[in-house]
Amino acid sequence: MGLTVLLLQALLSTSAGDVSQFIPTPNPNTERAQQSYRLGWEYLSSENWEEAAKQFQHAIDIDRQFKLAYYGLGRAQMVLKRFNEAARNYETCRGLYQAQASDNFHNRQEADRMRQNDLQQLQIAVSTLSSRGGAQGQQSSATQLQIQQLRAQMQRIQMRREADASFSLTSDAPAFVSLALGSAYFRLGRMSEAEREYKVTLEADPKAGEAHNNLAVVYMLTGRIDEAEKSVKAAEKAGFKVSPMLKEDIATAKKKTTTD
Repeated sequence: MGLTVLLLQALLSTSAGDVSQFIPTPNPNTERAQQSYRLGWEYLSSENWEEAAKQFQHAIDIDRQFKLAYYGLGRAQMVLKRFNEAARNYETCRGLYQAQASDNFHNRQEADRMRQNDLQQLQIAVSTLSSRGGAQGQQSSATQLQIQQLRAQMQRIQMRREADASFSLTSDAPAFVSLALGSAYFRLGRMSEAEREYKVTLEADPKAGEAHNNLAVVYMLTGRIDEAEKSVKAAEKAGFKVSPMLKEDIATAKKKTTTD
Protein backbone atom coordinates (compact mmCIF):
# COMPACT_ATOMS: atom_id res chain seq x y z
CA MET A 1 0.00 0.00 0.00
CA GLY A 2 1.47 3.34 -1.06
CA LEU A 3 2.21 6.26 1.24
CA THR A 4 -0.51 8.42 -0.35
CA VAL A 5 -3.20 5.79 0.37
CA LEU A 6 -2.04 5.47 3.97
CA LEU A 7 -2.26 9.22 4.47
CA LEU A 8 -5.75 9.29 2.98
CA GLN A 9 -6.90 6.53 5.30
CA ALA A 10 -5.44 8.38 8.27
CA LEU A 11 -7.32 11.53 7.33
CA LEU A 12 -10.60 9.68 6.81
CA SER A 13 -10.25 7.94 10.16
CA THR A 14 -9.89 11.25 12.01
CA SER A 15 -12.72 11.66 14.52
CA ALA A 16 -15.62 13.95 13.64
CA GLY A 17 -14.76 16.11 16.63
CA ASP A 18 -11.25 16.74 15.30
CA VAL A 19 -12.48 17.74 11.85
CA SER A 20 -15.41 19.87 13.00
CA GLN A 21 -13.12 22.30 14.80
CA PHE A 22 -12.12 23.68 11.39
CA ILE A 23 -15.72 24.09 10.16
CA PRO A 24 -17.57 27.21 11.37
CA THR A 25 -20.80 26.26 13.07
CA PRO A 26 -23.83 28.32 12.00
CA ASN A 27 -25.44 30.19 14.88
CA PRO A 28 -29.18 29.40 14.77
CA ASN A 29 -30.00 32.43 16.94
CA THR A 30 -28.19 34.77 14.54
CA GLU A 31 -30.03 33.26 11.59
CA ARG A 32 -33.40 33.60 13.34
CA ALA A 33 -32.69 37.22 14.27
CA GLN A 34 -31.69 38.04 10.70
CA GLN A 35 -34.81 36.38 9.33
CA SER A 36 -37.04 38.48 11.60
CA TYR A 37 -35.02 41.57 10.71
CA ARG A 38 -35.48 40.88 6.99
CA LEU A 39 -39.22 40.36 7.50
CA GLY A 40 -39.37 43.64 9.39
CA TRP A 41 -38.05 45.49 6.33
CA GLU A 42 -40.46 43.62 4.08
CA TYR A 43 -43.41 44.69 6.22
CA LEU A 44 -42.10 48.25 6.34
CA SER A 45 -41.96 48.43 2.55
CA SER A 46 -45.50 47.03 2.42
CA GLU A 47 -46.63 49.63 4.98
CA ASN A 48 -47.70 46.94 7.44
CA TRP A 49 -46.38 48.86 10.42
CA GLU A 50 -47.65 46.63 13.24
CA GLU A 51 -46.14 43.49 11.75
CA ALA A 52 -42.92 45.33 11.00
CA ALA A 53 -42.69 46.40 14.64
CA LYS A 54 -43.32 42.83 15.80
CA GLN A 55 -40.60 41.39 13.58
CA PHE A 56 -37.99 43.97 14.54
CA GLN A 57 -38.84 43.43 18.21
CA HIS A 58 -38.45 39.69 17.72
CA ALA A 59 -34.99 40.22 16.24
CA ILE A 60 -34.07 42.37 19.24
CA ASP A 61 -35.40 39.77 21.69
CA ILE A 62 -33.01 37.26 20.13
CA ASP A 63 -30.04 39.62 19.81
CA ARG A 64 -29.96 42.69 22.06
CA GLN A 65 -26.97 44.03 20.09
CA PHE A 66 -28.82 44.10 16.75
CA LYS A 67 -28.27 47.79 16.04
CA LEU A 68 -30.40 48.40 12.98
CA ALA A 69 -33.28 46.31 14.31
CA TYR A 70 -33.75 49.10 16.88
CA TYR A 71 -33.72 51.61 14.04
CA GLY A 72 -36.30 49.63 12.05
CA LEU A 73 -38.49 49.31 15.12
CA GLY A 74 -38.27 53.05 15.66
CA ARG A 75 -39.35 53.71 12.07
CA ALA A 76 -42.44 51.55 12.46
CA GLN A 77 -43.29 53.18 15.78
CA MET A 78 -43.03 56.67 14.29
CA VAL A 79 -45.78 55.87 11.78
CA LEU A 80 -47.82 54.32 14.59
CA LYS A 81 -47.37 57.61 16.51
CA ARG A 82 -45.53 55.92 19.37
CA PHE A 83 -42.99 58.71 19.45
CA ASN A 84 -41.58 58.11 22.93
CA GLU A 85 -40.88 54.47 22.13
CA ALA A 86 -39.39 55.39 18.76
CA ALA A 87 -37.05 57.92 20.38
CA ARG A 88 -35.89 55.32 22.92
CA ASN A 89 -35.14 52.78 20.21
CA TYR A 90 -33.27 55.31 18.08
CA GLU A 91 -31.26 56.26 21.17
CA THR A 92 -30.44 52.61 21.81
CA CYS A 93 -29.33 52.20 18.21
CA ARG A 94 -27.06 55.22 18.49
CA GLY A 95 -25.71 54.02 21.85
CA LEU A 96 -24.78 50.63 20.39
CA TYR A 97 -22.76 52.32 17.66
CA GLN A 98 -20.99 54.45 20.26
CA ALA A 99 -20.29 51.43 22.46
CA GLN A 100 -18.94 49.54 19.45
CA ALA A 101 -16.37 52.28 18.89
CA SER A 102 -15.09 51.94 22.45
CA ASP A 103 -14.45 48.19 22.10
CA ASN A 104 -10.82 47.18 22.22
CA PHE A 105 -9.99 45.21 19.08
CA HIS A 106 -6.80 43.19 19.24
CA ASN A 107 -6.24 43.09 15.50
CA ARG A 108 -7.62 44.31 12.23
CA GLN A 109 -9.48 41.06 11.66
CA GLU A 110 -11.67 41.69 14.71
CA ALA A 111 -12.45 45.24 13.61
CA ASP A 112 -13.20 44.04 10.10
CA ARG A 113 -15.53 41.41 11.46
CA MET A 114 -17.56 44.11 13.19
CA ARG A 115 -17.56 46.25 10.05
CA GLN A 116 -18.73 43.25 8.05
CA ASN A 117 -21.56 42.70 10.50
CA ASP A 118 -22.64 46.33 10.04
CA LEU A 119 -22.47 45.96 6.26
CA GLN A 120 -24.56 42.82 6.42
CA GLN A 121 -27.30 44.57 8.39
CA LEU A 122 -27.32 47.39 5.84
CA GLN A 123 -27.27 45.03 2.86
CA ILE A 124 -30.23 43.03 4.15
CA ALA A 125 -32.24 46.25 4.42
CA VAL A 126 -31.17 47.50 0.98
CA SER A 127 -31.83 44.22 -0.84
CA THR A 128 -35.21 43.78 0.86
CA LEU A 129 -36.40 47.31 0.13
CA SER A 130 -35.06 47.20 -3.43
CA SER A 131 -36.87 43.97 -4.27
CA ARG A 132 -40.29 45.11 -3.09
CA GLY A 133 -42.57 47.71 -4.61
CA GLY A 134 -44.65 48.62 -1.60
CA ALA A 135 -48.44 48.80 -1.34
CA GLN A 136 -48.89 50.56 -4.69
CA GLY A 137 -46.63 48.24 -6.68
CA GLN A 138 -43.77 50.75 -6.83
CA GLN A 139 -41.27 52.21 -4.42
CA SER A 140 -42.38 55.35 -2.63
CA SER A 141 -40.12 58.38 -2.52
CA ALA A 142 -39.55 57.65 1.18
CA THR A 143 -38.38 54.12 0.36
CA GLN A 144 -36.08 55.38 -2.38
CA LEU A 145 -34.61 57.93 0.02
CA GLN A 146 -34.09 55.23 2.66
CA ILE A 147 -32.27 53.03 0.16
CA GLN A 148 -29.99 55.95 -0.76
CA GLN A 149 -29.24 56.58 2.92
CA LEU A 150 -28.42 52.93 3.59
CA ARG A 151 -26.17 52.68 0.54
CA ALA A 152 -24.39 55.88 1.49
CA GLN A 153 -23.61 54.41 4.90
CA MET A 154 -22.25 51.26 3.27
CA GLN A 155 -19.93 53.40 1.15
CA ARG A 156 -18.74 55.30 4.25
CA ILE A 157 -17.87 52.06 6.01
CA GLN A 158 -15.89 50.83 3.02
CA MET A 159 -14.06 54.15 2.63
CA ARG A 160 -13.17 54.31 6.31
CA ARG A 161 -11.93 50.74 6.25
CA GLU A 162 -9.60 51.52 3.36
CA ALA A 163 -8.39 54.82 4.82
CA ASP A 164 -7.94 53.75 8.43
CA ALA A 165 -5.02 51.46 9.21
CA SER A 166 -5.88 51.29 12.93
CA PHE A 167 -8.18 48.83 14.64
CA SER A 168 -10.61 51.45 15.94
CA LEU A 169 -14.11 52.06 14.63
CA THR A 170 -15.87 55.38 14.31
CA SER A 171 -18.11 56.40 17.22
CA ASP A 172 -20.61 58.03 14.88
CA ALA A 173 -23.99 56.46 14.32
CA PRO A 174 -25.12 56.56 10.68
CA ALA A 175 -26.44 59.96 9.63
CA PHE A 176 -29.91 58.53 9.04
CA VAL A 177 -30.11 57.42 12.68
CA SER A 178 -29.45 60.97 13.92
CA LEU A 179 -31.96 62.28 11.37
CA ALA A 180 -34.63 59.85 12.58
CA LEU A 181 -33.91 60.65 16.22
CA GLY A 182 -34.25 64.36 15.47
CA SER A 183 -37.66 63.73 13.93
CA ALA A 184 -38.77 61.75 16.98
CA TYR A 185 -37.70 64.60 19.25
CA PHE A 186 -39.51 67.05 16.97
CA ARG A 187 -42.74 65.06 17.27
CA LEU A 188 -42.35 65.14 21.04
CA GLY A 189 -41.92 68.92 21.01
CA ARG A 190 -38.30 68.68 22.11
CA MET A 191 -37.11 71.34 19.68
CA SER A 192 -33.60 71.96 21.01
CA GLU A 193 -32.81 68.24 20.92
CA ALA A 194 -34.30 67.92 17.44
CA GLU A 195 -32.13 70.79 16.26
CA ARG A 196 -29.05 69.18 17.78
CA GLU A 197 -29.67 65.86 16.01
CA TYR A 198 -30.32 67.51 12.65
CA LYS A 199 -27.02 69.35 13.00
CA VAL A 200 -25.26 66.10 13.94
CA THR A 201 -26.73 64.60 10.78
CA LEU A 202 -25.30 67.42 8.69
CA GLU A 203 -21.88 67.07 10.31
CA ALA A 204 -21.83 63.48 9.07
CA ASP A 205 -23.49 64.23 5.74
CA PRO A 206 -23.58 67.92 4.68
CA LYS A 207 -25.66 66.97 1.63
CA ALA A 208 -28.51 65.47 3.66
CA GLY A 209 -31.32 67.56 2.15
CA GLU A 210 -33.97 66.23 4.51
CA ALA A 211 -31.95 67.38 7.52
CA HIS A 212 -31.62 70.88 6.04
CA ASN A 213 -35.37 70.90 5.39
CA ASN A 214 -36.25 69.75 8.91
CA LEU A 215 -33.85 72.24 10.40
CA ALA A 216 -35.64 74.98 8.42
CA VAL A 217 -38.91 73.97 10.11
CA VAL A 218 -37.29 74.13 13.56
CA TYR A 219 -35.81 77.56 12.79
CA MET A 220 -39.15 78.86 11.55
CA LEU A 221 -41.05 77.61 14.58
CA THR A 222 -38.48 79.15 16.93
CA GLY A 223 -38.53 82.53 15.19
CA ARG A 224 -35.19 82.35 13.34
CA ILE A 225 -36.55 83.19 9.91
CA ASP A 226 -33.27 84.13 8.22
CA GLU A 227 -31.75 80.81 9.26
CA ALA A 228 -34.88 79.02 8.05
CA GLU A 229 -34.47 80.59 4.61
CA LYS A 230 -30.82 79.54 4.44
CA SER A 231 -31.72 75.98 5.38
CA VAL A 232 -34.40 75.83 2.68
CA LYS A 233 -31.85 76.94 0.09
CA ALA A 234 -29.37 74.34 1.34
CA ALA A 235 -32.06 71.63 1.15
CA GLU A 236 -32.91 72.52 -2.43
CA LYS A 237 -29.25 72.71 -3.38
CA ALA A 238 -28.89 69.16 -2.05
CA GLY A 239 -31.74 68.06 -4.33
CA PHE A 240 -34.47 67.81 -1.69
CA LYS A 241 -37.96 68.87 -2.76
CA VAL A 242 -39.06 71.44 -0.19
CA SER A 243 -42.80 71.81 0.41
CA PRO A 244 -44.22 74.99 -1.15
CA MET A 245 -46.27 75.41 2.02
CA LEU A 246 -43.09 75.60 4.11
CA LYS A 247 -41.73 78.29 1.82
CA GLU A 248 -44.98 80.23 2.09
CA ASP A 249 -44.99 79.95 5.89
CA ILE A 250 -41.42 81.25 6.05
CA ALA A 251 -42.24 84.12 3.68
CA THR A 252 -45.32 85.03 5.75
CA ALA A 253 -43.30 84.96 8.98
CA LYS A 254 -40.63 87.15 7.38
CA LYS A 255 -43.20 89.74 6.31
CA LYS A 256 -44.64 89.77 9.78
CA THR A 257 -41.26 90.44 11.38
CA THR A 258 -40.50 93.29 8.96
CA THR A 259 -43.88 95.01 9.54
CA ASP A 260 -43.86 94.67 13.32
